[in-house]
Amino acid sequence: MSFLAPLYALGLLAVAAPIIFHLIRRRPKGEVPFSSVMFLTPSPPPPASRRRFDQLLLLLLRAAALILLGLAFMRPFFRQDAAADAGEPGSRVVVLIDTSASMRRGDVWKRAVASADAALAECRPTDRVAVYAFDRTVRPVLGFAEADRLEPHQRVAVARDRLTQLTPTWGGTELGRALVDSAGAILEAGAGGAPARGKVVLVSDVQQGARLTELAGFEWPAEVTLDLRAVSDDGGNAGLALLTDRADPEPGGTAAPFRVRVINTAGVNQEQFRLTWNGMNESAVEAYVPPGESRVVKVPRPPAGGPAPTLRLTGDAHDFDNALYFAGARRQELTALFLGADAASDPAGLLYFLERAWGETPERVVRVVARKPGDPLTWDDVRAAPLVVLAGTPSAENTQVLDRYLREGGVVLVVLTPASPALPALAGASDRAVEEARADRYAMLRDITFDHPLFAPLSGPQFSDFTKVHFWKHRRLTDQHLPGARVLARFDDGAPAVLEKPHGKGRVVVLASGWQPADSQLARSSKFVPLMTALLELRGGRTATGVTYRVGDRLPVSAASGATTVHKPDGTTVALSADANVFADTDQPGVYVLDTRTGPQSFAVNLDPTESLTAVAPMETLEQLGCRLVNREAERRRTEAERQQQNTELERNQAVWRVLILVAIVVLLVETGLAGWRTRPGRREVATP
Repeated sequence: MSFLAPLYALGLLAVAAPIIFHLIRRRPKGEVPFSSVMFLTPSPPPPASRRRFDQLLLLLLRAAALILLGLAFMRPFFRQDAAADAGEPGSRVVVLIDTSASMRRGDVWKRAVASADAALAECRPTDRVAVYAFDRTVRPVLGFAEADRLEPHQRVAVARDRLTQLTPTWGGTELGRALVDSAGAILEAGAGGAPARGKVVLVSDVQQGARLTELAGFEWPAEVTLDLRAVSDDGGNAGLALLTDRADPEPGGTAAPFRVRVINTAGVNQEQFRLTWNGMNESAVEAYVPPGESRVVKVPRPPAGGPAPTLRLTGDAHDFDNALYFAGARRQELTALFLGADAASDPAGLLYFLERAWGETPERVVRVVARKPGDPLTWDDVRAAPLVVLAGTPSAENTQVLDRYLREGGVVLVVLTPASPALPALAGASDRAVEEARADRYAMLRDITFDHPLFAPLSGPQFSDFTKVHFWKHRRLTDQHLPGARVLARFDDGAPAVLEKPHGKGRVVVLASGWQPADSQLARSSKFVPLMTALLELRGGRTATGVTYRVGDRLPVSAASGATTVHKPDGTTVALSADANVFADTDQPGVYVLDTRTGPQSFAVNLDPTESLTAVAPMETLEQLGCRLVNREAERRRTEAERQQQNTELERNQAVWRVLILVAIVVLLVETGLAGWRTRPGRREVATP
């Protein structure tokens, strides 16, 4: 039971009056002189300990009447009936809680859970409730569809229970995407039904590193409001971000140091930090970074041959972002096979440029082995080769070896040159002659398939321009030359320039022109090295350097590399399927190890550096992007007014006070009758001598 005017409860104190009146002993109003006692001293009233209730039933009736009157003035009503009788639909509420890495600071996560729990407690039984968690992605904890299948009194309880099972992740903060998805979920939940208000309750540290890009092109719905409940740590934070990983040697032949940005947020007293490799203080680098600023620090590379290095920052109160992970210093040693008649010292041949395409790096060294197309070739010669470049017609025995190599996942690049214009008998190629194309001046590439791994490194707008790569000569291929092949690029006359055809687990790539100066400008262009590197990685996958990946990135994995298992930093393992081409379970920072047929490959995954920018973003940023922020005080007053109006309507409909008044009148009538009956003349008590 609830009361519309609870302050009238003070009137219940009047119930003390009958009790006091019953305890007071009064002297008789009239006096009768009596000669035998006129000289005696009047006796005082009996002591309090001897006072007692001698009319208990009358006392109870009078107290009950006063209590009933007090309750009637309080205007009671039953709130359970209000929920049942309310005809107005409830709101759609999405509690959106931030689980990104920055929520690991201090007690931020604990206070975030408490704030989200309070938001759920404020929901009414008629509200439709959903809970979403977000970091780099948005995940439903309790969706509208599932919540609608629950009883109204169960929704908040289930949401609270699942809320306690959440923990912060290591992902970045895609706040814009989370807000767009939450507003969209509210609109979808009301599709086809009566319009109702919606509200997104955002529980987050709202740090400056949160990305809001997707909000820029989104029109915030007019019927949806944003209730921002920021939780933050005023202690400040410092973090690390890697700027470059250069392999170019310094003067004197030493490897270039790492360039690291140390970020220090405002509001802290700490400004002296140290950078150490694997916690070894003897190699420490001092860094002075004033609060609210950042500094670039050069850190010498660790000695090669040791364990996977980790650069750590000390001097910061929060250590969630104080480490940078790097893959081990072990270099891959790869051998590419060239089958052709060119001499390595001939600048007019293919081999001359091929040997210079793959520069030596700290992570990988590539050695090119040249053979004549007719020289005997064994399985051991090609088994571990990531790439075979074929610029001639191989013998029948070598063709069988290459066919097995392809079926086991190898990659063969067939280069058609004027000296060798015929396709080899691989992957079902026909023996039809390949004609030399006629070009007035030169040909260029068009219709390039940039989503293919061969051209994907050049898909960016700053790299995708091939208009400056001229082909003086090329061979004209048709669908009959390599049936079932996919055209990855064409010349501007429509003839295929680059084709690919799967063969077993491997693939044959055909280039209809050479890269030597007599055929094209390809070898002298900036596209040559990325294309050759992509060809090298078609079988073995991209060599992981450990510094380009962030938590949540999808890492390319080549099925041809024979990758079977990934070892995660926490010691767990993930088995890869035979046809897996990506690994997406990068849910924590650290060094991952991939088991392949050529040996283990390690790659490092680091925290998104924007998570270190933990200063609270101004609220005006969200308002400028169109979000309709809730005025908490105005919302509280509006909610209270609605609740009071609903209570008044309910109390008016129930009219419980009328029943209480009637009962109080009946009680007073009974009390009056009982008091009159006890005081009638025949029941007066007679004094005994």
